[in-house]
Formats: sequence, C-alpha cells, structure tokens
Amino acid sequence: MKPKKPAKPAPYPLHEHTANADRVEEGVPVTDFVAFGQAAGFTVDELARLVHIPPRTYARRVSAKARLSVPEGERAVRVMRLYDRAKELFGTHENTRRWLSTELPALAWRTPFDCARTEPGARAVETLIGQIEHGIVT
Repeated sequence: MKPKKPAKPAPYPLHEHTANADRVEEGVPVTDFVAFGQAAGFTVDELARLVHIPPRTYARRVSAKARLSVPEGERAVRVMRLYDRAKELFGTHENTRRWLSTELPALAWRTPFDCARTEPGARAVETLIGQIEHGIVT
C-alpha cells in the first residue's frame, strides 16, 4: 500500500490575515482561484459568480493568466477562506458544497454562499460554522 501524500497547504491559509491582505494588494493570480475551483469542483460560471465577475470577463482573465483586482481578490480570498473553514467541519468537497448551497434558517433562508457575498455576511457564516462546531443549535 502506497503511503498517503500529505495534503497540500492552502495558498491562502485561514488565519494568516496579514499575508492574505498582502496577496490581495499584490493582485491574486486568477490561476490560484482556478486551482481552488478545480479542487473543490466548481464550474467556471460558478467561480465567476462567486467573485462577481461576468463569465466572459472571467474567462479572459483566466486565458491571460491575469491577476484579480483588489475587490475581486478580496472576494476570491473570502470564498476560499469560507470554503476551507466549512470543509474543516464537513470533511469532503461534496458535503461542503452541499452545505454552502443549502438555504438555512439561521441565515434567513439564504445559502451560506449567497450570504457571503459581503464581508458582514461572510462573518455571519463563519459564526454559524463555529456554532455548529460547538453544538450550538440556532
């Protein structure tokens, strides 16, 4: 039996806020977001929607291997951060994606991804994840 490869560290670690801020200011390479999306199983259209970029614009950025603007990079890092945080809880890509796409009463019947379109909404999702981890029913 082959030894299992160690998991590749996330390019935007959850708790490295200063380093992530520096990366956003430098311009997040769209290829980082593409790699995240492929690992998590997102379509190109889903990735474009998650960072609020028209699909054709997103496709041009990908083909040019461009960097995301600061607002786009902030949204991309927010999505990756939330996804990684949820995956720590739910374990698999399939379970994580299902939860992030489910309308939840704790989020006023919005999905975590819809709620996370803004930073305050993302904080609400992170709070909910913490509550679930600690067995707090909301």
